[in-house]
This record gives sequence, C-alpha cells and structure tokens, in this order.
Amino acid sequence: MNPEKPFTRLLADLPEALAQDEAFMNELKSYARVITLKKGDLLLRTGEVCQNAYFINKGLFVNIFMTDKGKECVTGFSSDDQYPFLSEISYITQTPSSFEIKALEDSELLCFSRVSIEDLSLRYPLFASYYQHAMLVIISKLYMMFAILQSYTAEEFIKYLYEHYKWIINRVPDKYIALYMGISTSWYCKLKRRIFSL
Repeated sequence: MNPEKPFTRLLADLPEALAQDEAFMNELKSYARVITLKKGDLLLRTGEVCQNAYFINKGLFVNIFMTDKGKECVTGFSSDDQYPFLSEISYITQTPSSFEIKALEDSELLCFSRVSIEDLSLRYPLFASYYQHAMLVIISKLYMMFAILQSYTAEEFIKYLYEHYKWIINRVPDKYIALYMGISTSWYCKLKRRIFSL
C-alpha cells in the first residue's frame, strides 16, 4: 500500500502551510495509526474514557446514548462525506463516556492519541487553531441539528436532511434516523415515502 494513501484526505483538509511543512507532516504521520472497523464494530464503548481523536478516511458512524432502561438514543452521525473528525465529549472531560460510537459501514480511520494532539498543538500553533476549529464545527453542528430537530415537524426535518445532509438520508439505515428523530421506523419510512413520491 502507498504510505501516503491513508493521509490523502487529511492533507486536503489541512491548511496548505501545514500540509507543506515537511517536519510537521513527518511528525503527524509518525503519531497516526490507521485502524479499520467492520460494519457493526464499536469504536468507543459506554463507560470507556475516550483517549483518541479520529479522522474518517472512509466510513459512517453513529453516536448512541443508552438509557438506564436499555433504550437507544441516537445523538448524531459522522462520515467521510462531511465533518470527518470524530471524537466524544469524554475526550475533553477525561471521564467515562455515556455514549458509544458504532460503525455503520466498513470503515478506515486515522487515530491520534490525545497526548499526540496536545504535543502537536503546543509546537505548531497553526495546527492548534486548525484542530480547535474542527472541534468547534462538530459542537456547533450538534447544537444546530438539535435546534432544527426541536423546531421542525418530522416532515420538515426529513426535507431539511435531504437538502443539507443528503448523505444521511442515502447512507444511514432508516432505523437510526428514526431513533435520532424520536419516532418509530415505520412512521419514518411512511413519511419518507410520502415526501419523495411528491
């Protein structure tokens, strides 16, 4: 395998000055681990402390909160299509996670330990600002999606997903979109058929 291949997508995402900084890139590559997951594998389990940040080269992931009664609540999706950085609030708080992250497709990620991210951030201010921005984008996306979900009807929200996050409609199994919306899978499928048959 071409040793540059796992870094192609990340190189395209990095600021050009960082991507062309040979010393930085050598360090970044030395810190990275390429990991692969099969569909259904867990990247993070409930109760684990998240020690890593990930960049999705290929794949699709769902964040799930499990209630005390064993009910699944979907809190968001991440993919190679949009928002390729993936982590969990436990990464920041360093407390056991209340969530699990599950692969919904066969996936490949670049894995960076928290220690490595902090080391690079201390010595490369441009990387620090790039990474902070990536984390803020994830947080703002979660807030915005939650606000829209709360303020739209189910039909309006499905239309919104189709207009702005078509990859969710096309790639995420209906069950998980329905769980995210807080409705039954059968009702979601009925609404989807109604909307897209117009």
